[in-house]
Amino acid sequence: MSGLFRVLGFLALPLVFVSCVTSTRNAVFVKADAGVVARNYESVAKILDGPDTKSYYNEKDQVLRNLDVGLLYHLAGNPAESLRRLDLAERLIDENYTKSISNAAASFLLNDYQLEYFGEVYEDLYINLFKALDYMRLGKTDGAYVEIRRVSDKLNLLEDKYGRMASGMNSSPSSKGVVQAGKTEFRNSALARYLSMLLYRADGRPDDAAIDQRQIQAAFSSQPSLYNFPIPAAVSPPVVPGKARLNIVAFAGKSPVKRANNLRINTLKNLIIVSVQKEDSRGQLQFAQLAPISFPGVAGGYNFKAELPEMLLQPSQVARIAVLVDGVPAGELALIEKIDSIALETHKLTETPIFFKTVLRTVTKGILTKTAKDQANRAASQAGELVGILAFAGGVAADLLVDASEQADLRTARYFPGQAYVGELAVEPGEHTVTVEYFSRAGALLYQEFFPRKNYLENGLNLVSSFNLE
Repeated sequence: MSGLFRVLGFLALPLVFVSCVTSTRNAVFVKADAGVVARNYESVAKILDGPDTKSYYNEKDQVLRNLDVGLLYHLAGNPAESLRRLDLAERLIDENYTKSISNAAASFLLNDYQLEYFGEVYEDLYINLFKALDYMRLGKTDGAYVEIRRVSDKLNLLEDKYGRMASGMNSSPSSKGVVQAGKTEFRNSALARYLSMLLYRADGRPDDAAIDQRQIQAAFSSQPSLYNFPIPAAVSPPVVPGKARLNIVAFAGKSPVKRANNLRINTLKNLIIVSVQKEDSRGQLQFAQLAPISFPGVAGGYNFKAELPEMLLQPSQVARIAVLVDGVPAGELALIEKIDSIALETHKLTETPIFFKTVLRTVTKGILTKTAKDQANRAASQAGELVGILAFAGGVAADLLVDASEQADLRTARYFPGQAYVGELAVEPGEHTVTVEYFSRAGALLYQEFFPRKNYLENGLNLVSSFNLE
């Protein structure tokens, strides 16, 4: 038996190595998150982008690396470096998506985490809004217009773009045309329209600003599940002659995270039965059986397991945001967009095809593995002890590799905010200090961001952007 244990130990080495790499990566991100809590954004960006970056971002994670580092530079108030990294992230998103469509059939039996990451849908959308804010900080309004138009263009093409993903998967013989496309109700971003409205207004284009104002109202009325709160007063503020318009955009909370849910997969003749096992809000396991999947040619009696990613909200501690001008209370901000809820909504576009791909891949690979094991065991039963040991070890290794390859892809950017708030204040033209204060539901002051004295013009874009990722 000692020979058997030596064989099994050798086969387990790759899994131990992966575990060590994962542990190192997690330790780095725990340290990085602590730096973000302390608001040492630029130093964290340099750590994640430093000489050891390959220890926690592999070659398939370069979109994540540039998203994380770019957003950290944005939070640090370094718009030039933020733009450089977010530009690169967006280019890689486009390239990796194109690769995924081109290779969809060939890579059907590969888990998504084995492929190059091309971003969550909401990451690809909001990257342009943060680039627009970077351009606005630099006073380059033409660049800001381009980025906001990119958001609208992407929204118009969402279902078509991700429908091609499902079609690409169905081009694989292993799918038998079963993969379904996802759908989303998100069509119009109130936050994007608001930033566009501010730009048009500052450029002296009131008719274009009025169009965006109406589009914000349409976003609320046509997408009530996503905008289930009042339209902010800042969308239609009163004009105060002789005053400067001070606009504040504040971001709070954190973007969603992903967790793995267990799938139990059983086959009947020409049919696949799937049930999901996950924890409820009390931490208790719940089972839900999904609609059967018709899969011609599959035999009954097979039982497999796999994992499927689920996106989860991270509740924000922020309940109220107040603004002080020159140290005097001047007003409060109002919610304009739940970025985290939109992340969950747009995740449906990839969640549905990934579900089908995961189930069909697991069944196909599981049957192939079981068939190979049965053949090896029959051959081993007619040979000597050593062959039998090797056949057994090979079967164990095959099972381990199948289980490892069916782990959920939990990759997602770490530093997008969860909610966006806006407000508009009428102030005397001239120099002012601005303070943005974030309060908890209990009324405790969570964070106070101070903006030093600056000149605010009667005509022009007077925009302050603030962040508190709590």
